[in-house]
Amino acid sequence: MEDWKKELSTLSTGRGGEKVKKCGKCGKPLRDPKFDLCYDCAKKSRPDIGAPREGLKPDYLQGGYFDENGYLKERYIIKGGDADSIAKRLGLETPAMTNNQLRRFYGHVRAAENRLRMTNNFSPVYLDLKKLEPLVAEAKGKRKIPDIFYDFMTKNLDSVKTKEDFIEGFMEHFQAIVGFFTFHHPKK
Repeated sequence: MEDWKKELSTLSTGRGGEKVKKCGKCGKPLRDPKFDLCYDCAKKSRPDIGAPREGLKPDYLQGGYFDENGYLKERYIIKGGDADSIAKRLGLETPAMTNNQLRRFYGHVRAAENRLRMTNNFSPVYLDLKKLEPLVAEAKGKRKIPDIFYDFMTKNLDSVKTKEDFIEGFMEHFQAIVGFFTFHHPKK
């Protein structure tokens, strides 16, 4: 007997006299009866929504890709380093990165690398890299990529100033992220 009373208390009368389900917390009418909470109450109950997101490490790319001897810093390519942690987060954040999206951007960067190796002229390749910025911004605006990938791309595209930065720094780092992403998220 208590079940029908409980069910009746969660309903209100909508237009035309039909019964409309109410939010279990605040009592507002729900647009879709398959949910128990309204959008606002559901948003408040999930700590990951609306919470400040964790970005890249504060010291990420400070001082560039290379150490004082001119070698690529290990942290950008090793397991447990920046590439590994970024790759893990790409598949866990909302929206999750798909393998297709990651390979799409990696393909653009590889094409620029091939052009540089064939022509040995960095100026037009640099412009090709800068053209990636609006593509990444569009994907972020359409919620196709996670914020961490947007941050990664913009920070790296800003850090590439020379042919060596691009080939020996950014390309190696990006390749490590693609490899670790496939390792951590093989089904994406």
